[in-house]
Amino acid sequence: DVIVQVSDGVNIDQQHLAINVSNVNEGPSDATLTNNSINENSAAGTIIGTVAGVDPDAGASFTYQIVGGDSAKYQIDATTGAISLKAGVALDHEADALDSVTIRVTDQGGLSTDKTFAINVSNVNEGPSDATLTSNNILENSAAGTVVGTVAGVDPDAGASFTYQIVGGDAAKYQIDATTGAISLKAGVALDHEADALDSVTI
Repeated sequence: DVIVQVSDGVNIDQQHLAINVSNVNEGPSDATLTNNSINENSAAGTIIGTVAGVDPDAGASFTYQIVGGDSAKYQIDATTGAISLKAGVALDHEADALDSVTIRVTDQGGLSTDKTFAINVSNVNEGPSDATLTSNNILENSAAGTVVGTVAGVDPDAGASFTYQIVGGDAAKYQIDATTGAISLKAGVALDHEADALDSVTI
């Protein structure tokens, strides 16, 4: 409050006067996100994290909207602020490891602020998708240990390493180096084109 003094030149009077500071709605000043990482190959609806508005006014309530960034991949619950993966989206760390969304936080009075959050697409180990063989021909009467060709695994993950094993086909005739993938003729095997011109191995 303030003290006001009034004087007519002879008499003096003092009054204590209260001044009320009225509240006005202030807009959100910031926003936070609980988590900003999601694994590649995650299912539709997987929640990345939850946005929360920051506001100078105690008890403020908010609504949330994605207004920029990778809005084709992600959606937000307007009430809870939960960001999740949209249906039909296949996240691939190797193709795109970093996304972003710009969130608009609006308070009950219609005031808003925008904030951009990075979303990290985390790598997960993916299994081999294929295998190649450098050569698939060997001469009849070849000596034991003659290399037919070398198998190489194909994997979506860069830098993946492999081991190799023959699990089917003419495993009695051929062997594979578990580390290099080289397929060679086993000892004691006599290949005869006229008797059997086509063999196979399952790796």
